[in-house]
Amino acid sequence: MKSVYIRERKLYTKSELMELFSELDANQLNIFISNLKAYGILKLVKGISKHLELSNLVILDDYLFWESDNQDSSCYIFNYVGIIIVDGYLLCCYPKYLLSHDKIEDKTECRQLLKQVLKVLHRYNTNTQSIQLYCEGLQASSFSRLSLIIALLDDYFQNGIYINTQNVHEFNGVGEINWNRTINFIHPMWQEEEPYYINLWTRKNTIDDKNFIQRIHECLLTHCSRELEELTLLELLDIQGVYMTDLLLEDLGDKEYLLHRISNELNIEFNSRKQYVLKLMSALIMEYSSVSETNNINLFGTNSFNLVWECVCADVFDNKLKVPLSSLPLPQPVKIPNNILDTKPKTLQDLIERPKWISTKNNIAFSDTLIPDLISVEQYGNGYSFVILDAKYYTIRLENNKINGQPGIGDITKQYLYQLAYKDFIELNEIQHVKNCFLMPTEKDDITHIGYAQLEMLNKIGLECIQVREIPAHIMFEYYLQRRKMAISRLHL
Repeated sequence: MKSVYIRERKLYTKSELMELFSELDANQLNIFISNLKAYGILKLVKGISKHLELSNLVILDDYLFWESDNQDSSCYIFNYVGIIIVDGYLLCCYPKYLLSHDKIEDKTECRQLLKQVLKVLHRYNTNTQSIQLYCEGLQASSFSRLSLIIALLDDYFQNGIYINTQNVHEFNGVGEINWNRTINFIHPMWQEEEPYYINLWTRKNTIDDKNFIQRIHECLLTHCSRELEELTLLELLDIQGVYMTDLLLEDLGDKEYLLHRISNELNIEFNSRKQYVLKLMSALIMEYSSVSETNNINLFGTNSFNLVWECVCADVFDNKLKVPLSSLPLPQPVKIPNNILDTKPKTLQDLIERPKWISTKNNIAFSDTLIPDLISVEQYGNGYSFVILDAKYYTIRLENNKINGQPGIGDITKQYLYQLAYKDFIELNEIQHVKNCFLMPTEKDDITHIGYAQLEMLNKIGLECIQVREIPAHIMFEYYLQRRKMAISRLHL
């Protein structure tokens, strides 16, 4: 299987795709493109320069088309981060901020960075309690077999093999005494009107080693491990193979019989973990075809990596948005502005005023309000700091009085409004140090201060400019995977 490295949101011409996927003829390439477009992975771009770097979703939407296109002048973008197996190719889609790796032929370093990204996706996926990260598109209702395999192996490493236990009753055994059975079936010896039992019935739980479902589980784990090994995905996904049996699923019965046995087990099993494993096994047996078959598309990744970046930043910088007010590192009790005192806010998120809708008949209703990405509250010298951070998955470029790849005006005004929403709270609790900042990923090794955004009309009412920091993504991911926190002071706001 040939590996092809693709950068997310880079513009590719039809000719470049033909070169990347040279084993496909023109007709096969068109089918290849159509299949990826159906999953929302590949998008057609018209009316835009090949040399323009696309990083802004808002701008890009004006140029996207879904219909087929035979003009070689049109471009395509891969709207995906992760791995895709399709038509005998392993597509390694790395994030858009890894700009330098486009020109590096040796992809060893790029593969290592993608390996880290996949670990991040795996943790993110686990935290969101989803089997896979879906792609938008016409066929997104079906599970990716690759994602099911990863989920099955991950469950095994966390919980072990599927086992059933049996209650075994023994005469004078070593288990717990079964007094009901002992009293009902054994005659005691009496002494001074008190019964004494020389013999006892005992009970103990034993593992059913011949459990049929367990054997199915062992076969699937072994088969899936060999499948990933053949595709060299064990190393890329950093998964250890599980080899437990030489039996094949066919040795245990045909597909219908295996599904029948699993269904019967589901009907009598109420343990949530066991139900999860049974459903995974059922799904894998129903789609018991190789990941590498040419008519399959298998995915592990996301076309919304911006959400992953937001989650990583919130975790690493110890987001205080939903922390109880009583737990904030501020003088207690925390003072609440009078205008929202009646709502009994419990967290910083509750402090933001909600829009009030009033009818002509004085009926009042409230709608949803602004929600910041993350807020940091820390002790700062002899006082306290209040830092409003917004994780932005952009690759901004500010050169020669020109800018591209920047957040839009809506993002900027919202960031100002976050500070305005907390203005009374900040003043009431005598917080002196207040900062606003966008956080953007970079392939660099150091945190970089690249400038700030401002609207003078909002600066005039005492609001802070919005600073911009590029943060090494690989360092953020390392902290995220190790469940470590990074001090806000490292941003030098």
